[in-house]
Amino acid sequence: MRRVLLTSLCLGALALPAAALAFGTAPGDGSLVVQRGSAPPRVAVVTLSINGTVIGHVSTGSPDQVDTVVIWDPNNTGDIGGSGANGQSLSKTVSTSDQRTKLVGSDFRFRAANGVYKVWIYGSGVNLFAVGAGQVTLQGMPKSSGLSDGQYAINGGDWHSLPGVPSDLLKFGSTG
Repeated sequence: MRRVLLTSLCLGALALPAAALAFGTAPGDGSLVVQRGSAPPRVAVVTLSINGTVIGHVSTGSPDQVDTVVIWDPNNTGDIGGSGANGQSLSKTVSTSDQRTKLVGSDFRFRAANGVYKVWIYGSGVNLFAVGAGQVTLQGMPKSSGLSDGQYAINGGDWHSLPGVPSDLLKFGSTG
């Protein structure tokens, strides 16, 4: 009897985190992960449209490039935030329409949670996790530059190098 009770408790303890994770996602949700993404100055590493959540970190490795994240929130969800990382500063500017947030800095974290967003990320050292349904265009460094461009994975699939030119529109989640 003790063995059955102990086994049941262990299985229950393992099932709780899985149930909690499943509760926070909708059927058909997918994922996008970008690691160490970099693109030339004034070129977006990530251009993302999503119904879901985006969490990221940008840390420039280049003195001639300022990291910038622009988040458009057409439904005024308002669950957008950012903060400096590793003692760095962050400047946050909201446009007059209150639908567009621009985050500028040299090492910062950001989020846009539980809503419909369009996100543009410029800079280097881009790390991003997005869950939901959406589509994305990605770009890394041109192959001729000889610089690292980072990698991405969609819906838990294989890792791919960021392309040196803008990718085709890539879909993830229920639209993928």
